Amino acid sequence: MALYDEYLTQAELQRWILDADVSWANIDAALARTEPAVLDQVRDSALIESYFPVYTTRLVRAFWDQVDVTSVFSIQLYESYKHFYVLNRYLELVDYRPVSDEEIVASRRSALDTTIDDPLAELARYMISEHFAAYFFLRLSRQATEPVLRQIAGFIAKDEFRHTQFAYDLIDARLKHDAGSRDRVLGAALRFRHVGSDVVASVPISEKNDLAAILTLNRRLQRLCGISASEFAKTTVHGNY
Repeated sequence: MALYDEYLTQAELQRWILDADVSWANIDAALARTEPAVLDQVRDSALIESYFPVYTTRLVRAFWDQVDVTSVFSIQLYESYKHFYVLNRYLELVDYRPVSDEEIVASRRSALDTTIDDPLAELARYMISEHFAAYFFLRLSRQATEPVLRQIAGFIAKDEFRHTQFAYDLIDARLKHDAGSRDRVLGAALRFRHVGSDVVASVPISEKNDLAAILTLNRRLQRLCGISASEFAKTTVHGNY
């Protein structure tokens, strides 16, 4: 439970309070609506976060006998749904197409038959998805015009970077016990499909071909597996992954 102890401490130290830390009264709704493309990405992000009660419980079920995974994902589930709630409240306050309960149910229904055949590969998929989500919210926190959205995005970015790290730590612990599993992690990277693509047609991205995010991910995988995804791809017979 050492990982849970560390992660819970970090989560508590970095926790932001929905009604105390977000400057709801300072939202400039008119300014926010001048960037409908940004608000569309916020809306898709809200839908993705609303999917995590289904996705996380599926992943926890796959790792049901591994206490470290199930422990830290209990925190992740709370934080992800909190992200949905704050993003959707923002959409309500700027009067821009807030997500309805019916839409949440419909998006979840479309992914209900999804199964996890390789839990470790799925954990790698989750880690990479959170990595790109962190960069999306980081960029949004710096580039959005409306100041309260910038504030919200900054809070969420910190959570997403922490989620990425705890997934990395969980994978690292498994590779230390079974180095042969390395190829399953790298294979998941090569055939990566964002978790958000389970429920939205176009996953929000910080920028097309975000080089900084890609290079950072490649370095992370190299530390984790001893070889980067790009190098692994060169040594893999085309079509295996």
